[in-house]
Amino acid sequence: MNKIAKRILIWTFAIIGIGIVGYIGFVGYVMYTFSSGCGMDDGPFEAVLIEPIKISEYAQKFELSDNAELLIENRTDSLSPILTLKENGKVKWTLDTDTRNTKGYEYTRIWKLDKINITKKTDPIELEFIGFWTYGAETGWMEIDREDGENKFCLSW
Repeated sequence: MNKIAKRILIWTFAIIGIGIVGYIGFVGYVMYTFSSGCGMDDGPFEAVLIEPIKISEYAQKFELSDNAELLIENRTDSLSPILTLKENGKVKWTLDTDTRNTKGYEYTRIWKLDKINITKKTDPIELEFIGFWTYGAETGWMEIDREDGENKFCLSW
């Protein structure tokens, strides 16, 4: 094999090798993006713990395992929805879902959770919903640690 043919083969394999490594890197980046946080959705947001407040008669109640219930209230004022966990009749924690607490979303607002479906009633609590916020009505999901209320939620377009 002459020198020119060897050089062409070496450059061809080098370019193909760089292409393969680049492709594997791109696929890895996409897999990481979709498996961490919210992927390409908005968030993750974190609802903050607040002092328990009086729950109105309009709050939605969802039965959970171990004699507990999750109360979700879309407040009629300009505030964001709240979630309260009651176990054996006692309030364990209350969360405020205000999206303004998340860096990069300081000028957004969520005002309603609708079509709520509890997908896991143990620990962690998992729910799906439609969230009405600054950018419209979007599907969302939330995961909440039952013990301390630690959570994250995402909104998907």
